[in-house]
Parts: sequence; C-alpha cells; structure tokens
Amino acid sequence: MAEKTDSPPAPDAPVIDVLRGVAADGMRFVRAEIGLVRAQGTATAKRAAIAAALLAAAVLALLLVVVFLLGSGAEGLGGLLHHPWLGWLIMAGLILVVGAILGGLGYRMLRRSIAEGRRVGTTVKEDLEWVRELLKQNANGS
Repeated sequence: MAEKTDSPPAPDAPVIDVLRGVAADGMRFVRAEIGLVRAQGTATAKRAAIAAALLAAAVLALLLVVVFLLGSGAEGLGGLLHHPWLGWLIMAGLILVVGAILGGLGYRMLRRSIAEGRRVGTTVKEDLEWVRELLKQNANGS
C-alpha cells in the first residue's frame, strides 16, 4: 500500500490543521512501533520454541544414554556374579531406592510449598480486610 506524503502546512495554516497533522503523524508512528514490536515478539517466540524443542531432544538423548549406561552396568555386574539376571535385579533395586528418596524429598517440598501458599493467601486476605476497614473509616470522615 502506498503511503501518502503530506506536504508541510502553509505558514498561515490554522493551528488546528497543524495539530491534526501532528496527531496523524503520531498515530502512524505508534502503529508502526506496534507492528515492529509484534514482529519482534513473534520472531522471539519462534526462536524460543525452537530452542525448547532442541533442549527436549537433548534431554531425550541424555535419557537414552543413562538407560544404556545402566544396562551396561547391569550386564557387567551380572557377569561378575555369573548370573546376568542378578545384575539387572541389583540395578533395579538401586534405581528404586534412588527414586524413593527423590520422591520423598519432592513430596516434602510440595507440602511445604502448599503450606507457605496458604500462609501467603491468609496474609493477603488480612491486608485486604485492613484496607477495606481503612476505606470505610475514611468514607465516614473519621
């Protein structure tokens, strides 16, 4: 779309026409800035989505590496004990213990977070009640 170019107003033009021209230029500037911000935001969001996908792929690759390392450890341990299934059983037991410890820690942290959230909610409610009472007192002229 071709953009129209306004010629500068004549020196004897009314002030209102000059102000209208300034306002129109300001609106065009604001629209252009909004378009620029929108384009930059879209490009940033696309880059962030690609980065997140790459990180997810890296995490998946690392998970596979851990699985293969655990498998080779189980095979090696089973070979030392002359019973391959025993190596896998020992590795499964170790993973179970680690998972139980991590799950217990996570559960305790979650319970603390919930309790802290309730305390914060109570504090906010008390503050809002205090503001309401203060507004009531000011409305009564006290």
